[in-house]
Amino acid sequence: MSSSKNYKLEISPSINQTSATESQNLLKFTVRNDRPSKIITYRLPIIVLLASLTVANIIQNIEQVKNYDIDASHHGILLILVVGIVLLLCLQTPEDTLIVMRGIGIQLQSKKMWRFQSSDSFIPINNMIDLVIHEGFHDYGQVIFYLCVLTKANNDKNPITIVFPEFLPRKDILLTVWRLSRELLFGSTKRYWRRVPGQGLKQVI
Repeated sequence: MSSSKNYKLEISPSINQTSATESQNLLKFTVRNDRPSKIITYRLPIIVLLASLTVANIIQNIEQVKNYDIDASHHGILLILVVGIVLLLCLQTPEDTLIVMRGIGIQLQSKKMWRFQSSDSFIPINNMIDLVIHEGFHDYGQVIFYLCVLTKANNDKNPITIVFPEFLPRKDILLTVWRLSRELLFGSTKRYWRRVPGQGLKQVI
């Protein structure tokens, strides 16, 4: 069974999922929550409110500010307001993005709730073996499907890179992304690889 969470897939540029991808050189797949959290939804209005309260507090105590004579209570209020604004500015909408570029490779971007937790990586097409959907265990024994990129062995890097690691969306989303991405990268042909002694993995044409 796949994840039961309600995620939304956005494809840019918009494409008919039943058609081929010959006319496209780049596709961007973004997965995010269909219903973002309330703190994310109302982040900007809250920032405006806190900024207004900060300015109002400074204006109200302008003389004390000029003379650097702010009492502890006002100092504490200002500090709380400023910290609140900074924390809200550090928030962002969590999302996972896959950018597929024909003949070049793929770019993986993962945004978590805090901006400083974001990450991105690039996998060149020459280093890719295939794009596959695997089945595995998640959390307390839940069986899920996940999309991953198989890459050529590297001593300092895991040969399996998970796509959409933050969300692990449902199988129907994965199938759409897998089909369109694979057509754009490799065409409709199947890919077969075998290990050649002394040469590593070689594609069988």
